[in-house]
This record gives sequence, structure tokens and C-alpha cells, in this order.
Amino acid sequence: MDENGLQYVESLDKLGFHFGLERIRALTEALGHPERAYRTIHVVGTNGKTSTARFLSTILRLHGHRVGTYISPHLVSAAERQLVDDLPATEAEFLELVDAVKEVAEQVNASRPEGDRITQFEFLSAVAFERFRRTGCDVAVIEAGLGGRLDATSVIDSKIQVLTSVGLEHTEFLGDSLEAILDEKAAVIPEGGKVMAGSLPPELRSHLRDLCRQRGAVVKLLDEDLSLLADPAESSFDIFGLYDSYSDLRLGPRGLFQRHNAAVALGAAELFQGRGLDEAALRQALAETTVPGRLEVVSDKPLCLLDGAHNLHGLRALVESLEQILPRRRIIAVVSILRDKDARAMLAELAPRCDILFVTGSSNPRAFSPAELASLAEELVEPHERGPEVFMDEEPCSALRSAYKLATSNQVVLVTGSLYLVGDVKRGLGL
Repeated sequence: MDENGLQYVESLDKLGFHFGLERIRALTEALGHPERAYRTIHVVGTNGKTSTARFLSTILRLHGHRVGTYISPHLVSAAERQLVDDLPATEAEFLELVDAVKEVAEQVNASRPEGDRITQFEFLSAVAFERFRRTGCDVAVIEAGLGGRLDATSVIDSKIQVLTSVGLEHTEFLGDSLEAILDEKAAVIPEGGKVMAGSLPPELRSHLRDLCRQRGAVVKLLDEDLSLLADPAESSFDIFGLYDSYSDLRLGPRGLFQRHNAAVALGAAELFQGRGLDEAALRQALAETTVPGRLEVVSDKPLCLLDGAHNLHGLRALVESLEQILPRRRIIAVVSILRDKDARAMLAELAPRCDILFVTGSSNPRAFSPAELASLAEELVEPHERGPEVFMDEEPCSALRSAYKLATSNQVVLVTGSLYLVGDVKRGLGL
């Protein structure tokens, strides 16, 4: 990639917590509203957004649509964030888009106060919208970044809204209760919307139904309107969908949690199509979908998995999946966690499965230091109990090399706790 384009993207505010839609609205208006050139599906939620978006996009592609997909964050290159028919932009394509949008963004910034300039997330969202228009997409699956109500992706006028899950996250921005966080995410539901939601506790289901009733929106929920029939011990599963039933389904991505994501995606595709799905196309889509950074195998000897589980709910789902797909295999974990996560609870979930913990940092400045994570891990061990050995290493790839050297044939090397850590490792390994 041209250094000027890369430097420009890197120079933009990465935090993206300057809430409000004024900047992205000004930018998309100046671009001629590329986000209106196709129908859109908005994916919001705490966990499972990227996987659900990828499943949904592949299902729609194999049902004859030209599909754009916007995901975040990226692992190695920002070009990964905008896919067309499941393929990310090449570096050259991305640079061309950056140059085109940069010129317009600088014009918009020139008319705005110094402290209220377009953020990196807003810029990359506009780049994706423009790519989908230029490549003739007829539908785009758009993953929200943070929250929903004031997230930059909320500039779209979505046909379908997907709510994957609701958990406590970013409470300083989204609210300190599950109901408040649901309100923020569900704010993307317009009057007359069509909503597909994942598994929610009873009180949140009721709250979501009330919100949708107030807006005249249709809402369908996993476990009520759509059913997943899955035995953890079996490799296949069945789904009773909104319009049809589908049996003996199998996934390409590993992890029991992916079945739930696939089921939500299936329901959203049915809502979008307004009918049942072609079973052959569905089977192919679920088998072909890939989700980089989620139980991704990068070596066999020793077995090394990368998984970007970045909060307590995600880590619990990861541990549950490992217990099913790799029973009795002990773990050597390479871990980094961001400061806005419950690191103590995450380590408490992971540590009992581990023989060794390598705590490290990441390229994100919000990461806990290795010393802080080591202290938390050691506090979890009760007196007279033996916990995992804990080693500190500031550099992720160095920690991974050490883990490789120590791994036996019955141990799995697991890199987890942060998508930024997974990205750092993939860059370091040249993946």
C-alpha cells in the first residue's frame, strides 16, 4: 500500500468515541450517499456480530445476491473490513478508495471545528459504503462498531436489523445495565423494521418486544420463533426456521457458539428473502463461511488456535467449545486483555484449563500490562492450591514462540483475550 494512504488512515482518531452522527452524515452526503445505493442489513450486539455477518453474507451470496460486508475491527489490514462476495479489497483497491474518500473527508473536516474531525472508524465506514456502490452490490451487511444509536454505521437505512446478543460492555458509554445497553443497540430499529434477535434472557426478550411494538416493528427471536436443535456431541444440527426447516447442517467454522450465530444469520436471511431458503445453497454457505481469528488453526504440531474472545461471555463460549472439541487437552495460553474488560473474571474462566499462562501486551494502548495481568492471575490461586505457571512477555510473538517450545503433544497453544492480540500475532507470523 502507498505509504501516504496508509499514514492518512493511521493518523485518524482511532478511539472513535466521539459520539454523534453529524460527521458521518456530512461525509456520506458529500460522497453522494453511497449507503443508499443498495439495501442494507444492520448487525448489532455484544458478541457474535462478525461471525453472524459472515454467515449471513455467504448465505445471501449463494442465493444470487452481490453482497457487501462491513466488519470491524480488522486483524492485519484495514482492507479486510470491506468484503464483496466474501472477498476483502486488495491493498491496491483499498488505496484507491482511501484516496477518493480522503479528498472528500478533508473538505468536510475543513468546515468543522478542530476538535470534531472525522474519526478513523467513520472514515473506514464511508470507504466501505463507497466500495459497495462502485462494485454494484445489491445488498450490504453492515456490522456496527460500538453500541448502535450513535454508532457511525447508523447512518444507513436498514431493511433488516440483527441483534446477536446483549451483555455488559463499554458501560461508561452504553449504560450500566443490560436494559440500557439493549436500548442503545435496539435504537437502530426503525419504524416498521424487521428484527432477528439471538438468545436473550426473558426480561430482555420482553423489553425488546415492547420496543418493537412501539415502533411497529416485527421481531423474531431464536428459541421462540426459530429453533436450533443441536447435540454438542454431534457434528450436525437442525434448524426450524421462520419459513422452513433445515436438517443435517454442518459448519465450516469451529466452535459450538457458531451454531447460534449461524441460526441467527439463517433467520435474518429468511426475513430478508421473505421466504424459506434453498437448502442446497444454505448447506454450501454454512460449510464455506470462514471467520478468521475465531478458533482459527495456524499450526498442527503443536496445535495452535487463535481466538479473539475479548470479553467474559465470549471466553466462556470459547472454553465450552474447547471442552467439546478438544476434551482433556490442556492449554498453554497466550493472553492479552483490554482495560475496559473484566480481566479478572476472564482469567478466572480460562486459568483452570491451563497449565501455563503467558501474559503479554498488544498494539492497542488500552491493553493491560503483562505485570498487571500476571498479578491478577496469581491472585486467583487459593492458598495451598496449584494454579497455572505464569510468565510475562511484553512481545506477543515472543510469548507465542515460548509457548510453542514448551507445548507437549497433549497441550494446545491458545492465543486469546483480544482481537488486537490475534492481529498482532497474525502480522508477526505473516498470515
